[in-house]
Amino acid sequence: MYNSRNMPLLYLGVALIALYGCVGCVQKTRITVIRHAEVSLQDIRTLAILKFDGMHEELVRKALYNKIIEVQNLTNKVDYIRVINIGQTRFDNFDELDAGAVISGGVVATIKDVHDTEKVKIHEGTGEYKEGKNVFGQEAEVEIQRTVIREVPYVMRQANIIVDFNIVNLKTKQRIFADKVSEKYKEKFGGKNEYRSYLESRISQLPPQNQTLEELFDKVASRIVAKIFTTEITRIVEFDNGSNKYAMGIGGNKKVKKGIKCAKNGEWEKGIEIWMDVLNTEPENSAAFYNLGIAYEKIGDLENLKIAQKMYKKAVKYGDKEIYLDALYRVKATISVQAEG
Repeated sequence: MYNSRNMPLLYLGVALIALYGCVGCVQKTRITVIRHAEVSLQDIRTLAILKFDGMHEELVRKALYNKIIEVQNLTNKVDYIRVINIGQTRFDNFDELDAGAVISGGVVATIKDVHDTEKVKIHEGTGEYKEGKNVFGQEAEVEIQRTVIREVPYVMRQANIIVDFNIVNLKTKQRIFADKVSEKYKEKFGGKNEYRSYLESRISQLPPQNQTLEELFDKVASRIVAKIFTTEITRIVEFDNGSNKYAMGIGGNKKVKKGIKCAKNGEWEKGIEIWMDVLNTEPENSAAFYNLGIAYEKIGDLENLKIAQKMYKKAVKYGDKEIYLDALYRVKATISVQAEG
């Protein structure tokens, strides 16, 4: 039984749901990205990954195997290709190998850390105090700061990977496809970064070299797989109705929400028109920019993906929501893959 003293709160909750809809409900949509392969594997049903020539070749095979499995789990493609990872360079009798084709090649991988120092201006306390205001704006004694210049160590990590690969049809003994992909990496850890607000580039955050190589080989594998497999990946993305990020979806901009309703009903062109109209009167409306990004990303071709990227950048510039950054990183990755193809 409800306590009568809690009834006003109950009525308020019912009124809010009636006015704004389900509390915490998030409007979402599906975005399907299709990446077309550069080559057809025809009737091949099993692909064997042979040992590559060169150092760290096992990282190539591992990354390729995992990436092919990942892509085929995400795609809606009916005819799957089985992939097997074999740690041998060659076979005297390919007929004994239970595969329709093999992929192999060569790897050149280098990685090095350059250690050095640089002069950095540092603000430090003197141990003396004066009347002033603290970080909360309150009157208090604050420590007097001084600027000193120190030699601060840093590490510059550089890595480069080049992978030549080819695919051979074991039945016809003909080469199906051959190409080369490369990835470079350069990042500074320490130095001035030690005194910045973020932590990712401090010396203490320097990862093991093998971890950096694994990340680079993962990128290489993604590019190779994008060349030989047509993939159809469906993502669920979230609209933004313009409510405060702490408001659990309550409220929001009425016109922005109207555009979302149109998009949910399949009327994307009308939704775009509404969000554009919002920006005519509110040129810094981050939700309108973000939803426009979704609309253009949904179209999926390279030209519209670049427009979506611009919209997401505007959303990030004018708003502080995690979904904006997630969308920007997502579309950047898709553009990178399509442009390389």
